[in-house]
Amino acid sequence: MGFEVGKTVAGYEIVEVLGSSKLGVAYKVRNVFAQRFEILKILPKGGQDNEEQTARFLREIKVHARLVHPNIVTFYNAREIEGQLVMTTEYVPGITVSERLDSGPIATKDAVKYTCDALSALQCAHGSGIIHRGLTAASLVITTDGIVRLSGFGLAKSIGDPQLTAVGTVVGALRYISPEQVKGAVLDARCDIYSLGVVFYEMLTGKLPFEGKGQFEIMLAHVNAAPKHPSDLNSEVPREVGDVALKALAKEPEQRYQTAQEFHSALARLGAERVRGSAAASMATGGLATPVACTEPAAVSNSQTAFLFDFPAEEGLAQADIAAAFKATSSPISVGALDAAPAEAGSIFGDTFASKLGISLAACIITLIVGSIALLAVLAVTKP
Repeated sequence: MGFEVGKTVAGYEIVEVLGSSKLGVAYKVRNVFAQRFEILKILPKGGQDNEEQTARFLREIKVHARLVHPNIVTFYNAREIEGQLVMTTEYVPGITVSERLDSGPIATKDAVKYTCDALSALQCAHGSGIIHRGLTAASLVITTDGIVRLSGFGLAKSIGDPQLTAVGTVVGALRYISPEQVKGAVLDARCDIYSLGVVFYEMLTGKLPFEGKGQFEIMLAHVNAAPKHPSDLNSEVPREVGDVALKALAKEPEQRYQTAQEFHSALARLGAERVRGSAAASMATGGLATPVACTEPAAVSNSQTAFLFDFPAEEGLAQADIAAAFKATSSPISVGALDAAPAEAGSIFGDTFASKLGISLAACIITLIVGSIALLAVLAVTKP
């Protein structure tokens, strides 16, 4: 069973078919009552009679409905339409990271920003005890405002959920799955760290870390092969940025970043170091460098709707470290480079002695003028 494009069903105008897989068929629809576009998803034809697929669909509804976060596509509703269970979610205008990669590698600073957005989403999910298990470049949507939103929760599960897949079965997208997924081992949140590491690597280089002629060869590479360093494939990628990607791709979960927070912090520290180094180097030319920016996350709020990570404007990042660069360099500073410096640095009364002298001179001049006026007034009155 499906819905016909152009028809209106239970208040949803079917606009187009967005895609289909064994996990479901997705439609772009217009909510007639809310006057907005949404995504409506149903089980594919024949899936209604498949107990495992139905259970997985119900689990996706339950899991996604729990996640409310600015970097996660919003869940709207679940209901029956014409005897068929459906779910509706937010329609996010933009392109997926996968579609963006059709044009080649993504600039390092943008790749870092997008990865931080995804880590923000993962921190929310993992904090709720949910593992995504299916994170790919296609499940990350870049909005028209340049913000990444996580979608694709068809394989997601809570830690306490019953096992729906036979033990030893590979679950996940082949080119993005972790070594433990290949082995069919028990999974934890670190499998998502690996999958995001693959996406980060792909954004930096325009290439996947592991390719092969067939499924078995790709799976074997995930388990045994060492990926090339991103800087060797794209010379514009700083070595230390590539190091972060490779740590996320460690074969053993214990050797990766253990949490989304730790992964994010590594990028934040790296961004701060590059800003400081670039700011100091730019003092010689009086310019400001563009940083690879991913700031340290603020303390996690109890509210899932709060932004977990803040990304100030590049100017703010640069200026925060220029002051430190001033102290670290003995190079002369031009007047043009001091726009963000404290006001007293450019004051004509910066020296205490000069300030007192100026005040004294001003007082003498005022006294002389007042005295002269008083003398002229007295002469005028006493003049015969």
